Amino acid sequence: MHLLRAALPAFLVLALGAPYAPALAHYPWITVTEADTGPGFRVHFGHRFPGEGLLTPHQLQAVRMIEPDGQVQELVLDDRELHPMPPLAEGAHLLVVEQNPSFWSRTHEGGRRASREQYPDAFSCSQSVNVMKAIVGRGASAAWRQEQGHPLELMPLNDPAALRTGDPLEVRVLLHGKPWAGEVRATYAGFEAQGEEAYALRVATNAEGVVRFVPAVAGQWLVLAQEGEAFPDPTLCDRRSYHSTLTFVVP
Repeated sequence: MHLLRAALPAFLVLALGAPYAPALAHYPWITVTEADTGPGFRVHFGHRFPGEGLLTPHQLQAVRMIEPDGQVQELVLDDRELHPMPPLAEGAHLLVVEQNPSFWSRTHEGGRRASREQYPDAFSCSQSVNVMKAIVGRGASAAWRQEQGHPLELMPLNDPAALRTGDPLEVRVLLHGKPWAGEVRATYAGFEAQGEEAYALRVATNAEGVVRFVPAVAGQWLVLAQEGEAFPDPTLCDRRSYHSTLTFVVP
């Protein structure tokens, strides 16, 4: 039994007993870091938190900062790997990034970033719709409460910026605005895979779409939910997949 499973009371741990195959599907997340020039953030893409590949600005649909008072600041990124933060008011902020939806088709010529419109004879086609959130800074704030209207959305029910090691975090997962039934995964920077298990925690949502877990290790944390459904137009593509991530730091 690894560190977090041993540290958590039994009533807080759901669906942790059975072994799981690693989820190798790529998805995006945000990391926030301090630099000599001031705080900044990176937009990653992969499946090895906290660092792997990076998404470029042209792959992103929207980037915005929700300020502690709820005001929204739209951000424009350049080609730097580490994107500088805009001037921040006192209190925790919510950084929201949405990736451009993208198609991937298996064809006679191999994988192609296109739909059946370009490859009508493709063996299969999927579209990815990926969104990410990150908590920036600490202090009194209402930013983390703001719903963004994402098709698959992670909504904290208590302030991630106020967590201390051992405090529980509750997150509601919404699919098209309704409670989602499924498994939420979480991990932290420095977690070492346990055999085939790539995540520190796997927790099932309850009837209200809520998970409760304890981030029992200090450092950067990632929370991930993913879901799929039939694509609305089967002549264009087969499946649409959603990935939603939330990152925060436990001091």
